[in-house]
Amino acid sequence: MRSVLSLSLPLLFIVPSSWAALATDAGSAVSFYRNKNSLFPSGQVSRTNLENKLVRSETEVAYRSTWDKKEYVMQGDQILRDIQVARFAETKTATPLLSLNRSDASAVKNLPAKASLEILVVEDFWVRVKEKDSKVEGWLPLQALQNRHDDLGVYTNIIDTYLRKDPNVASRALTTIPRLRRVIPLEITKSFLKLQYGNQIGYADITHFVSRADFASLAYHPKKSWMAVLYRNNDVIITQKGETVPLKEVLGFVTNSHRGIVIRPDSSYGPPLRARMEILKPEAHIWGISQIDGHGEVWWKKKNLLIEEIEAPSKSTVSTDSLMKREIYSIAFENKNSVRGLVSSEGVYRTEDGLTWTQISLFGKQNYPVSIHPNGTWFVGSYKSTNQGKSFEPFIRWDNIAQAIESAYHSNPKIMRLTQIEALPNSRILIHVDTGAKQVKLRSLIGDLHWDVIKN
Repeated sequence: MRSVLSLSLPLLFIVPSSWAALATDAGSAVSFYRNKNSLFPSGQVSRTNLENKLVRSETEVAYRSTWDKKEYVMQGDQILRDIQVARFAETKTATPLLSLNRSDASAVKNLPAKASLEILVVEDFWVRVKEKDSKVEGWLPLQALQNRHDDLGVYTNIIDTYLRKDPNVASRALTTIPRLRRVIPLEITKSFLKLQYGNQIGYADITHFVSRADFASLAYHPKKSWMAVLYRNNDVIITQKGETVPLKEVLGFVTNSHRGIVIRPDSSYGPPLRARMEILKPEAHIWGISQIDGHGEVWWKKKNLLIEEIEAPSKSTVSTDSLMKREIYSIAFENKNSVRGLVSSEGVYRTEDGLTWTQISLFGKQNYPVSIHPNGTWFVGSYKSTNQGKSFEPFIRWDNIAQAIESAYHSNPKIMRLTQIEALPNSRILIHVDTGAKQVKLRSLIGDLHWDVIKN
């Protein structure tokens, strides 16, 4: 890890004639370094010369990241990303499945976009996968994969941890699980994971592990639908509403791919173990190590490996992670298998993928209750949409609401403010209206102008 500093000192290089002799082909001259951590090059030489004297190659991954308002460059083995604790994933686009974890390896087969894969082995840049419905295995770059929202993932321990006979710290240790092992829990108990390691079944301290819950922006609960997540606390997640939800009840996650969890901190300074970092820019390249006369072993950047850039959102879009830093007034999703949905937070936004949200200009910067009915109707305040939020039309006539309230309570409401919309079976909805004097519930068929007041 290196803290990022800007240097403005004037530099003077005295170039020995032996260096100048190396850089005979100015058009293809490549800078080389004493080692990969050197700040300044030791000289230049033609790429052909370096290729001819190549001894070996190494892949290096780094992440320009922030923590505690400071910027750092973290090496790939210092942080863990969400895709590295996934169990199942999909290909982003059509891509070759490689025989080895090398960019020049032969292809085992060509995978289509959205191919379902099981992750077997994870490295800093490469991942070994198996096709979900076959026995074909091979290697892919990590950035070729995207997460599945219905994947609970694996748990990876970031320190060596004991597998104990019983779920308490005083219990006898059966064996030690070395750090960075991917495990699938048999059960999540309070503060412990029940799991099988080798041929033994026991309990391991859950605080020693990182999981998809640590990267979650949203989590799916069968009774609460999708929930905005603040953080994981041992065996529970804390939602933005302040709810405590047991991990064993969660069935899916939308994770933040721009978050990194520190798994190997620098011993002298910087973010500690388990710190959450925001990744600003991922980088990866292949270092070539060549033996050059008069210089010995030198390092040079042989190839840049494309890792996705983090694009700045437009004024009308916002990422899930940025959205979760605001106060969420109301949020709704279609169902567990879809993260298409609505949120009201300093304006109303819609999403197709649960990752990026686009503002619906009709509602300005106002907050309104939102809801999505199982029959496909979307609701924002007194408006509804039958085309997944692409256009809206009014579904409430306030004179009808006032008449229903007056008939039920024999008093004319002075104000009426819609505070909540609930989906009911059989294409019905329930709305909550604040009249200033009381909260009133009214029920209607979707599309019907008649409303019944529900007293309870």
